[in-house]
Amino acid sequence: MDKEIGAITCFAKNCVYHKGSTSCTAGTIEVGNSSACRCGETQCSTFKLNDSAVGEARGCCD
Repeated sequence: MDKEIGAITCFAKNCVYHKGSTSCTAGTIEVGNSSACRCGETQCSTFKLNDSAVGEARGCCD
């Protein structure tokens, strides 16, 4: 995908869909967990690690 999703702010610079400073180019966004009650319990299922992030800290993706 190469079109920005309007009104979405993304800071996940290691994601293949991240563009510029805060833009997202994914066609759709999927966010879970359905039982989340706090921000830290949510997750973006759309996130995909980009090739240039090799060697970067990946958190839960390791």
